[in-house]
Amino acid sequence: MKVGILTFPHSPSIGAMLQMRSLYHIIESLGHEVEIINYVSDKVNHRKKKERNLKSIAISIISSIFLKSASKSYSDFESSLKMFPEFPSCSSEHLKAIENRFEKIIVGSDQVWNPVVTGHDFNFYLAFCKDSRKKISYAASFGYSSISVEEQRVVKTELEKFSNISVREQAGVEIVKNLTGRNAALVLDPTLLVQSDYLRSLLKPANLRKKFVLFFCIKPSASLYQKATLYAQKYGFELVTVGGRIADHFNPSMHPAFGVGPSEFLGLVDEAECVFTNSFHGTAISIALHREFYVEFSSDTNSRLDNLTKILGLEDRVIQDKELVAKEINYSEVDNKLKNYRELSYDFLKRALTD
Repeated sequence: MKVGILTFPHSPSIGAMLQMRSLYHIIESLGHEVEIINYVSDKVNHRKKKERNLKSIAISIISSIFLKSASKSYSDFESSLKMFPEFPSCSSEHLKAIENRFEKIIVGSDQVWNPVVTGHDFNFYLAFCKDSRKKISYAASFGYSSISVEEQRVVKTELEKFSNISVREQAGVEIVKNLTGRNAALVLDPTLLVQSDYLRSLLKPANLRKKFVLFFCIKPSASLYQKATLYAQKYGFELVTVGGRIADHFNPSMHPAFGVGPSEFLGLVDEAECVFTNSFHGTAISIALHREFYVEFSSDTNSRLDNLTKILGLEDRVIQDKELVAKEINYSEVDNKLKNYRELSYDFLKRALTD
């Protein structure tokens, strides 16, 4: 069976890349022919053009001289995935034209139903696909615990056209239930559905000489950075940050890692003594690779991270207002809980693809 995946190709997000490649691998391992639908909506927030001024232009020029770019790492990471059409398209008409190419179309994973991320592009609800039997969502995320009153009617209409719906967090289950009366399946993000050996097959070793704590944030947080710094100092580790300011590159007390794409990120997490993050996928990859971690909730990640830490019994890894101590996670217990969710998630995919 030929299956198309609609997600976020060519994204500068490590998490978006990792979930895309993981879902591709899972569906392929189930015996299907898979293609990423090469749709790059101009409405998606990471594609919106930012205003340029003299300061931003100067920073861009200096960065290109002194800091390693991650662009090649991202393109290399995508290179093994089949995409259609060959060249990226932002046209809804092109989507309508390729509907007949696929027997099933899956939207997901990641925040494909978050209007802030997608710019209210309803193609991510597969609105272009007229055959409801083809339409599946896998681990789709709304990103929030509710959706605006203005969008409820349209979202309800589009959700009712899906043959099978699954979401990534409990808040999504409740949104679907409230709007349509349907029971959406609660499934794992693809990065937790694949085996750790597969993720390690994709990594590039960090090969840092000293033991280190890794700091990875998708939203700036001075408080989390302070927590990570104090933890590293307390246990005699270096603090390595993913990215940073240009000035950090010249500061001998700082250890920023530039040019970090998905493969480099996997290598850093795999070798870290502990990971400090406010990212969903920073947390998910830490769990998948059995690393110690601490996570800070932020306003736009609460529902996803709250759900993930609760179902795996990892609430104590959520940062509170107290001093952090080194404490090993019992990953045998975590893996037992993951096993059940993996089985449910695989069962959903198998059923949805043969329904």
